[in-house]
Amino acid sequence: MTKLTPDATRRTLLKGSGAALALASLAGVQASAQTTGRRVTVAIPVSPRVLEPVREVSNVLFRIAYNIFDTLIAVDYRDNAKLKPGLATAWRRTEPRVLELDLREGVRFHNGDLLTAEDVAFTFGPERVSDPKSPGHALSRTFLGSIERVEAIGPRQVRVVTRAPDPLIEQRLAGWAAQIISKRAFLAAGSFDAWEKAPVGTGPFAVSQFNVDRQITLRAHDDYFGGAPTVRELVFRVVPELSSRLNALATGEADIITELSPDHFSTVGAMAGREIVGGPIQNIRVLAYDKNHPVLADARIRRALGLAIDRKAIVDALYAGRTTIPPGHQNPAYGDLYMPDYPAPAFDLDKARALVKEAGYSGQPIPYRILPNYYTLQLQTAQILVEMWRQAGLNIDLQVRENIGAVINPPEGRGIRDWSNTIFWNDPAGVLVRLFGPNGPTQQVYREWSNAEFNQNAAVLTSSLDTAERKRAFRRMLEIFDNDDPAGTVLHDLTMFYGKRKDVPWQPYPIEYMDFRPANMG
Repeated sequence: MTKLTPDATRRTLLKGSGAALALASLAGVQASAQTTGRRVTVAIPVSPRVLEPVREVSNVLFRIAYNIFDTLIAVDYRDNAKLKPGLATAWRRTEPRVLELDLREGVRFHNGDLLTAEDVAFTFGPERVSDPKSPGHALSRTFLGSIERVEAIGPRQVRVVTRAPDPLIEQRLAGWAAQIISKRAFLAAGSFDAWEKAPVGTGPFAVSQFNVDRQITLRAHDDYFGGAPTVRELVFRVVPELSSRLNALATGEADIITELSPDHFSTVGAMAGREIVGGPIQNIRVLAYDKNHPVLADARIRRALGLAIDRKAIVDALYAGRTTIPPGHQNPAYGDLYMPDYPAPAFDLDKARALVKEAGYSGQPIPYRILPNYYTLQLQTAQILVEMWRQAGLNIDLQVRENIGAVINPPEGRGIRDWSNTIFWNDPAGVLVRLFGPNGPTQQVYREWSNAEFNQNAAVLTSSLDTAERKRAFRRMLEIFDNDDPAGTVLHDLTMFYGKRKDVPWQPYPIEYMDFRPANMG
């Protein structure tokens, strides 16, 4: 096993937390122990660029948008992610391609309008997503592409028609990009640019203020069908440096801080009235490779990149063993399709070196561009990876960028990049197909990888109602992803640890969403 000693990095990060410890005792008595009627401030490292779910798919938007919108079908993250009524109270498949839903009565949007079937049909209509020219089409089609049309068949009844029998349509309607919006508010916004900065949903909080890279302020929606929020104002404040977020938690400037790393648990533990919550979530931390790069065009180099990584060493050194390495691009949430017998990514430095030599690699630099703090311990992980790859004979040029555009769309072309793959649905089609399949961003937006056999099996996985057939297709997709033609490599399950005030009764879900509905606020 590779021995890692990230103590220097740890010491650097701890420098800024001395003030946190000094002020912690004072902060513990400064603030009220009651959350009713108060503001809750969450310190986050990065802000989303917009607040419209069909225009951005990011960890940073997930936590905010969950409080602005609702979906027709909801997910109970306290009960193994089972589906439950949301804006719809009941649903049924009337034909292989048809799902009908009954809407909840008395639901109000943030602008006071009552939810109707027309709002639901409009949400999935051409003005927003279904027309290829609509602003939300490109990102939403990986989630909603199986839907042919949504129509109102009564004031509170809708019909969803899919292009083919879809085993996942209920989960699609409970997931990302299926958030229901107000038709009247959308049309009144005047432009999509104005709308995506202040969208109107039915969730427990309405948008009050949105300043990119600074702060997002949400106000309580007292007519929320799930009950008026106990929090009156919800503030997501951008604080890029972890040391500064720790100080904010200690002094009471923040009630919750996100992206807490295990090497700072002792810092939070020493703060009066503070605690640590969270852990691994349903999200797989991966690397993505661009086959267009002349060196990465050779699958042997991509295989070598994966084999050179000692994932256990990373998990032990940076995460104190508090996350897991999955058996391939999988999660137990997949149920009958989960394959625990599938091998986890291997660490084989000798084989990696042999592949590098076999490929005739002569030291050309391979760019690896990252953001410094989008993920927990992102920079530290990248630095360790570069050293592991060096030991395999690979020359990796680590480049730290300040904005996501410089990582995803650099003018000089991509090489390796960081990514994380959220598990929105309890099915591999909701991750591997959604992100790497024929209509996913890997092939359609970034255009960095494609594989014909992978796509053929993706079609089976998304359309077949036969579990055994779907499982065979999924296994073959994993083999292609990992070995035959790597699109990237799995590192470990993503973690999301938070530092919080003990008197704030909020609890995290096993996903990036942060829920401040009354039911999750004690």
